[in-house]
Amino acid sequence: MSLFSLPLISLLALYAVVLGILWLGFRRVVRRQRVRDGNPQLSELSTVSIVVAARNEEHNLPALLPALLAQDYPHDKLEIVLVDDRSEDETWTILSNAAAHHQHVKALRIADRLPNYAPKKRALDAGIRSATGKIILLTDADCLPPPSWTRAIVQYYRDDIDVVAGYSPYVFQAQTPQFLRGMLSLDCFAFAAVAAASAGWGQPLTPTGTNLSYRRQTYFAVGGFEPIKQWVSGDDDLFICHLAERTNTNVAYALDPRAYVPTIAPTSWRQFWHQRVRFGSKGRHHRPSVTLGIVAVYLLNVGIAAGAILAPAFFPSLFVSLLSVWGVKSVMEFLFLASAARAFGETSLLKYFLPTAIVHPFYIALFGLLGLFGSYRWKEDSTTITLWNRQMPRAIRRNRRRGVF
Repeated sequence: MSLFSLPLISLLALYAVVLGILWLGFRRVVRRQRVRDGNPQLSELSTVSIVVAARNEEHNLPALLPALLAQDYPHDKLEIVLVDDRSEDETWTILSNAAAHHQHVKALRIADRLPNYAPKKRALDAGIRSATGKIILLTDADCLPPPSWTRAIVQYYRDDIDVVAGYSPYVFQAQTPQFLRGMLSLDCFAFAAVAAASAGWGQPLTPTGTNLSYRRQTYFAVGGFEPIKQWVSGDDDLFICHLAERTNTNVAYALDPRAYVPTIAPTSWRQFWHQRVRFGSKGRHHRPSVTLGIVAVYLLNVGIAAGAILAPAFFPSLFVSLLSVWGVKSVMEFLFLASAARAFGETSLLKYFLPTAIVHPFYIALFGLLGLFGSYRWKEDSTTITLWNRQMPRAIRRNRRRGVF
């Protein structure tokens, strides 16, 4: 065993442990789903506030607003809070017209930025503070919630449930080859599978703000976004992780297809690039034990990617060992995703697993690195947000001293 293969095998063993923990967590979610389906709770419907922050979304709102207005939920128990976050197009006109024509729709407008307060978090916070519902439902302007969404999510709330996360499969508007659509959809589904599996242990690691809900009182119990308000991203996963660490929060994951909220896939390579860099930027903000696991998984993929590039030319004797590690990693991932796909009803995506597994180590290595040292553009803001600067590490250390992470 060479000095190169030994670290890879050690990381592979750790990765196996991580996937095993996730698999057990997912089985817990499935068992809870079966118990829930077998024992439906017949209780009075709670009041709900759907909160959406929109910035320059005039092209998406004509589809979103009818979807929200078509929710199969009593209007006397439902309100829709729409927040215009400094839009420069016709977003405010569309939102204010919707509020003028529907009594259960409320429109708010934010015209400026606050120092050290991420714009989207500020917009969502304003919407949540204005909301009156006991349960907050969050989605984005580029999503298409089905009429069943609100009722399906609310049915997951029992007396002991504080947070319900859900799945947002990709829908495609841009002309994209079917093969690439399948790979992107599988990647999106993998995030959801990890979110569901980690929710089984009480802390979903990758929930998405396109389909997320929590009790309004729970939001204020931890000070809302205040502890993480300076970070541009993380109004979904980082907030839920913060919530789970600071309170005895019980999390449910909605495996009911009626609760799925389709979201529009990136419409260009540039949009995809900035989105994935943004995703990669959040790994270091988790608590140390989670960050350690993320680093181990990242190093495994870096090792495979680097070995695949260098071994054939410089270390040919190691190539077989590299392929073995790569193959075992892929088999373990397939087994986990296949189990999750059956529960989600997404088994058709598994036919795209092999090509996705081939590019996966390079994909993780690239965007993980860019997430630490690169930059990304958020919406149409004129400035590019640099992730790695002097202020960010200080902010992280300050919050960890306070016990936030």
